[in-house]
Amino acid sequence: MANPAGTSGAHMPEDRNEFVELYNADSTEAVDLQGWHLDDGDAVDVLTAWTDSSLLGTNPALIINYSWLNPGCYAVVLDPEYTDPAPTGGFVMPYHLGDSTLVLTVANTTIGNGLAATDPVTLCSPYGDTSTFGTPADTTDSIPCDPGDGISWERIVVLDPDTASNWMACRDTAGCTPGADNSSTTFLDLAVTGVALTDSTTTKPGEPLFAAINVANSGFRVADAWSVAVFIDRNGDAAPDVGEYDTVLAGHPLQRGQDETLTVRLTCPNVKTDLCARLVGSDDDAANDFMRLTIMPGGSDRMFDLNLSSFSPDGDGFEESLAVLYRLPEAKGTLKVMVYNLGGRQVATLFSGRPPDQRGVVCWNGLSSSGTQAPTGIYAVCIEYRNHGTTRAEELPVVLLRKQRLVGAELRKDVVAGVGPGTAGENAVMQVRAGRAA
Repeated sequence: MANPAGTSGAHMPEDRNEFVELYNADSTEAVDLQGWHLDDGDAVDVLTAWTDSSLLGTNPALIINYSWLNPGCYAVVLDPEYTDPAPTGGFVMPYHLGDSTLVLTVANTTIGNGLAATDPVTLCSPYGDTSTFGTPADTTDSIPCDPGDGISWERIVVLDPDTASNWMACRDTAGCTPGADNSSTTFLDLAVTGVALTDSTTTKPGEPLFAAINVANSGFRVADAWSVAVFIDRNGDAAPDVGEYDTVLAGHPLQRGQDETLTVRLTCPNVKTDLCARLVGSDDDAANDFMRLTIMPGGSDRMFDLNLSSFSPDGDGFEESLAVLYRLPEAKGTLKVMVYNLGGRQVATLFSGRPPDQRGVVCWNGLSSSGTQAPTGIYAVCIEYRNHGTTRAEELPVVLLRKQRLVGAELRKDVVAGVGPGTAGENAVMQVRAGRAA
């Protein structure tokens, strides 16, 4: 914990609440930590037993006046001023140390010369054995850095190497878990990472529709039993309601970093509708439990469709770009894919030139041609195809949102009402076309 909550200065929280947690991964051998060293790159400190019994007022089960760390147990090296009798700035002895935690300190007034957010830490035994945090031998990687005010760094897999990928900022609501299991051992986070149609042909209303749903374990523990609801969102509230709850798919246990693709058979809707996938149950991060894909039924000779009716390129990793899926009469001539605002001004050109194939995809990331962010609003995605001396043009509306990601029923709150065929949104696109023609 290099950045305790609160302000810095004499007797202040940042001055007295730094700590380093140690874990004895051996299953049989205790180890005496008396005389071991902590080195933050600026100063070297000798570990010693904690002797101030006032600490026991918050937890009588703590182990003090002792330096032996039992197998499978934790030690917490507290700043010597943690029990400062004249603290200021709040956050007085804020940590709930786990039962039977061995409490140590350093024979100095601070750990190191005060742990900075960019300080790596090396633990050294009297025999030359070392353990490290923050890859001290590699100054070019991304750690150590500041995980946030009052948040500690955690090793994800205890016996894995000290690499940037093996550390995470604590996900516990307290910001840290000194003397107890890291939040990484309990953090469960499944994510819907993909929704796609398995057939590239356009399905007509009432015909079978096959989709693939990809779910990944983005957390740090095994996801045993889980399922995902896949539904046609007929009322546009992004929730599986009566008559929409088409199927629930059960997945297999997923280890950390694993994913699984589930296939579902649905019926193609009569009108443009969102196909949604939502994880059933709860995990520790609901923000990535939902994904959708806009279905455009066949039966027309449209040259392109959009994968979403709205998207939110706001940096949260959810619906960051809009896919424009075109299908041309032939792979000849020239193609332009452009974005216009409601004033008829061209905002971005997504493609201009000879199409590489008869079918393809171009994406809009919400930026204008000048590289600036396009504001929230309704836009027209326009396609122009020139071949054999003729020009064919089509437009579709899309809503761009810039806000924190919303899920469930909230997803639609700030969307301009009625975006879809024959609605105010499409009428707005018709006005854009008229504006450009004028």
